Amino acid sequence: LPSMPRRIKAGDRYLNSRFTFDRFVVGECNEFAYSVSRALAHESHFPYASLFLLAQTGLGKSHLIQAIGNTILQRKPTARVLYITTEDFTNEMIYALRNGLTEQFKNKYRRGCDVLLLEDLNFLSGKEKTQIELSYTLDSLFNEEKMVIFTSPLGPEEIPNMQKMLTSRLTSGVTTSIEKPGFHTRVDILTQKAIERNM
Repeated sequence: LPSMPRRIKAGDRYLNSRFTFDRFVVGECNEFAYSVSRALAHESHFPYASLFLLAQTGLGKSHLIQAIGNTILQRKPTARVLYITTEDFTNEMIYALRNGLTEQFKNKYRRGCDVLLLEDLNFLSGKEKTQIELSYTLDSLFNEEKMVIFTSPLGPEEIPNMQKMLTSRLTSGVTTSIEKPGFHTRVDILTQKAIERNM
Protein backbone atom coordinates (compact mmCIF):
# COMPACT_ATOMS: atom_id res chain seq x y z
CA LEU A 1 0.00 0.00 0.00
CA PRO A 2 1.40 3.44 -0.89
CA SER A 3 0.83 4.91 2.59
CA MET A 4 2.65 2.09 4.37
CA PRO A 5 6.35 2.45 5.24
CA ARG A 6 8.89 0.45 3.26
CA ARG A 7 10.08 -2.61 5.15
CA ILE A 8 13.72 -3.67 5.33
CA LYS A 9 14.46 -7.34 5.99
CA ALA A 10 16.65 -8.05 9.01
CA GLY A 11 16.70 -11.79 9.62
CA ASP A 12 13.17 -13.20 9.68
CA ARG A 13 11.64 -9.85 10.66
CA TYR A 14 11.49 -6.44 9.04
CA LEU A 15 12.72 -3.02 10.12
CA ASN A 16 10.46 -0.01 9.70
CA SER A 17 12.15 2.29 7.19
CA ARG A 18 10.60 5.32 8.92
CA PHE A 19 12.63 4.62 12.04
CA THR A 20 15.74 6.64 11.19
CA PHE A 21 17.95 8.98 13.16
CA ASP A 22 16.76 11.93 11.05
CA ARG A 23 13.17 11.36 12.19
CA PHE A 24 14.04 10.93 15.86
CA VAL A 25 13.25 14.07 17.86
CA VAL A 26 16.14 14.78 20.24
CA GLY A 27 15.67 16.48 23.61
CA GLU A 28 17.21 16.47 27.05
CA CYS A 29 15.29 13.28 27.85
CA ASN A 30 16.98 11.18 25.15
CA GLU A 31 20.06 13.08 23.95
CA PHE A 32 22.65 10.66 25.34
CA ALA A 33 20.77 7.56 24.12
CA TYR A 34 20.49 9.14 20.65
CA SER A 35 24.19 10.09 20.52
CA VAL A 36 25.39 6.67 21.66
CA SER A 37 23.05 4.85 19.24
CA ARG A 38 24.20 7.00 16.33
CA ALA A 39 27.88 6.53 17.21
CA LEU A 40 27.40 2.77 17.43
CA ALA A 41 25.58 2.64 14.08
CA HIS A 42 28.39 4.59 12.41
CA GLU A 43 31.10 2.73 14.38
CA SER A 44 32.69 6.06 15.26
CA HIS A 45 34.65 6.38 18.51
CA PHE A 46 32.54 3.74 20.27
CA PRO A 47 34.71 1.40 22.36
CA TYR A 48 31.91 -1.00 23.35
CA ALA A 49 30.23 -3.77 21.36
CA SER A 50 26.89 -3.65 23.15
CA LEU A 51 24.23 -1.11 24.05
CA PHE A 52 21.29 -1.48 26.44
CA LEU A 53 18.41 0.96 25.77
CA LEU A 54 16.23 1.30 28.83
CA ALA A 55 12.82 3.00 28.52
CA GLN A 56 9.11 2.60 29.16
CA THR A 57 6.73 1.92 26.26
CA GLY A 58 6.34 4.74 23.75
CA LEU A 59 9.50 6.70 24.55
CA GLY A 60 11.53 5.73 21.47
CA LYS A 61 13.66 2.69 22.26
CA SER A 62 12.23 0.70 19.32
CA HIS A 63 12.77 3.72 17.07
CA LEU A 64 16.44 3.93 18.07
CA ILE A 65 17.22 0.20 17.85
CA GLN A 66 15.67 0.04 14.38
CA ALA A 67 17.44 3.25 13.35
CA ILE A 68 20.72 1.53 14.23
CA GLY A 69 19.77 -1.45 12.05
CA ASN A 70 18.60 0.75 9.16
CA THR A 71 21.80 2.81 9.27
CA ILE A 72 24.08 -0.22 9.34
CA LEU A 73 22.26 -1.84 6.41
CA GLN A 74 22.39 1.44 4.47
CA ARG A 75 26.13 1.69 5.06
CA LYS A 76 26.82 -2.03 4.60
CA PRO A 77 24.04 -3.79 2.67
CA THR A 78 25.79 -7.16 3.10
CA ALA A 79 25.83 -6.91 6.92
CA ARG A 80 23.95 -9.76 8.57
CA VAL A 81 21.57 -7.87 10.85
CA LEU A 82 19.09 -9.90 12.91
CA TYR A 83 16.17 -8.03 14.50
CA ILE A 84 13.98 -10.06 16.87
CA THR A 85 11.96 -9.83 20.06
CA THR A 86 13.03 -11.91 23.04
CA GLU A 87 9.69 -13.73 22.91
CA ASP A 88 10.32 -14.81 19.30
CA PHE A 89 13.91 -15.79 20.18
CA THR A 90 12.51 -18.02 22.96
CA ASN A 91 9.85 -19.56 20.71
CA GLU A 92 12.40 -20.21 17.98
CA MET A 93 14.73 -21.90 20.47
CA ILE A 94 11.91 -24.13 21.78
CA TYR A 95 10.96 -25.09 18.22
CA ALA A 96 14.60 -25.93 17.44
CA LEU A 97 14.91 -28.12 20.56
CA ARG A 98 11.70 -30.02 19.79
CA ASN A 99 12.55 -30.62 16.13
CA GLY A 100 16.26 -31.43 16.31
CA LEU A 101 17.34 -28.10 14.81
CA THR A 102 19.56 -26.95 17.66
CA GLU A 103 22.73 -26.62 15.55
CA GLN A 104 20.85 -24.67 12.90
CA PHE A 105 19.55 -22.31 15.60
CA LYS A 106 23.02 -21.82 17.08
CA ASN A 107 24.56 -21.20 13.67
CA LYS A 108 21.98 -18.55 12.88
CA TYR A 109 22.61 -16.46 16.00
CA ARG A 110 26.28 -17.22 16.72
CA ARG A 111 27.95 -17.56 13.33
CA GLY A 112 25.42 -16.12 10.88
CA CYS A 113 24.99 -12.78 12.62
CA ASP A 114 27.04 -9.54 12.54
CA VAL A 115 24.55 -7.39 14.46
CA LEU A 116 21.90 -8.67 16.88
CA LEU A 117 19.00 -6.33 17.72
CA LEU A 118 17.08 -7.89 20.60
CA GLU A 119 13.90 -6.22 21.90
CA ASP A 120 12.01 -6.62 25.21
CA LEU A 121 14.54 -8.45 27.37
CA ASN A 122 12.11 -8.31 30.29
CA PHE A 123 10.38 -11.30 28.65
CA LEU A 124 13.31 -13.44 29.86
CA SER A 125 12.05 -13.32 33.45
CA GLY A 126 12.03 -16.86 34.82
CA LYS A 127 13.01 -18.48 31.49
CA GLU A 128 16.14 -20.29 32.67
CA LYS A 129 16.93 -22.28 29.50
CA THR A 130 16.54 -19.23 27.26
CA GLN A 131 18.78 -17.21 29.58
CA ILE A 132 21.50 -19.87 29.40
CA GLU A 133 21.29 -20.11 25.60
CA LEU A 134 21.36 -16.32 25.24
CA SER A 135 24.42 -16.14 27.55
CA TYR A 136 26.35 -18.55 25.32
CA THR A 137 25.16 -16.70 22.22
CA LEU A 138 26.39 -13.38 23.63
CA ASP A 139 29.74 -14.95 24.56
CA SER A 140 30.17 -16.11 20.98
CA LEU A 141 29.17 -12.73 19.50
CA PHE A 142 31.36 -10.73 21.89
CA ASN A 143 34.35 -13.00 21.21
CA GLU A 144 33.92 -12.29 17.50
CA GLU A 145 33.57 -8.55 18.25
CA LYS A 146 30.02 -8.51 16.86
CA MET A 147 27.53 -5.79 17.77
CA VAL A 148 24.57 -6.38 20.13
CA ILE A 149 21.80 -3.92 21.07
CA PHE A 150 19.10 -4.66 23.66
CA THR A 151 15.91 -2.88 24.72
CA SER A 152 13.81 -3.28 27.86
CA PRO A 153 11.55 -1.27 30.16
CA LEU A 154 13.51 -2.80 33.08
CA GLY A 155 17.24 -2.85 33.74
CA PRO A 156 18.97 -6.27 33.86
CA GLU A 157 19.15 -6.16 37.67
CA GLU A 158 15.44 -5.31 37.90
CA ILE A 159 14.17 -8.20 35.77
CA PRO A 160 12.90 -10.91 38.16
CA ASN A 161 14.64 -14.30 38.19
CA MET A 162 17.55 -13.33 35.96
CA GLN A 163 20.72 -15.37 36.21
CA LYS A 164 23.86 -13.50 37.25
CA MET A 165 25.82 -14.91 34.30
CA LEU A 166 23.42 -13.23 31.88
CA THR A 167 23.06 -10.01 33.88
CA SER A 168 26.83 -9.50 33.81
CA ARG A 169 26.89 -9.89 30.03
CA LEU A 170 23.97 -7.51 29.52
CA THR A 171 25.70 -4.81 31.57
CA SER A 172 29.16 -5.23 30.01
CA GLY A 173 28.56 -2.45 27.48
CA VAL A 174 26.81 0.92 27.68
CA THR A 175 23.44 1.19 29.41
CA THR A 176 21.40 4.33 28.79
CA SER A 177 17.85 5.32 29.64
CA ILE A 178 15.27 7.40 27.79
CA GLU A 179 13.13 9.55 30.07
CA LYS A 180 9.70 11.08 29.48
CA PRO A 181 9.99 14.13 27.20
CA GLY A 182 9.62 17.61 28.63
CA PHE A 183 7.27 20.26 27.28
CA HIS A 184 9.58 21.59 24.54
CA THR A 185 10.45 18.11 23.29
CA ARG A 186 6.75 17.18 23.17
CA VAL A 187 6.07 20.30 21.09
CA ASP A 188 8.94 19.36 18.74
CA ILE A 189 7.50 15.84 18.35
CA LEU A 190 4.05 17.21 17.53
CA THR A 191 5.54 19.71 15.09
CA GLN A 192 7.47 17.00 13.24
CA LYS A 193 4.44 14.73 13.04
CA ALA A 194 2.31 17.61 11.75
CA ILE A 195 4.87 18.35 9.02
CA GLU A 196 5.04 14.67 8.00
CA ARG A 197 1.24 14.58 7.69
CA ASN A 198 0.94 17.99 5.95
CA MET A 199 -1.22 19.29 8.80
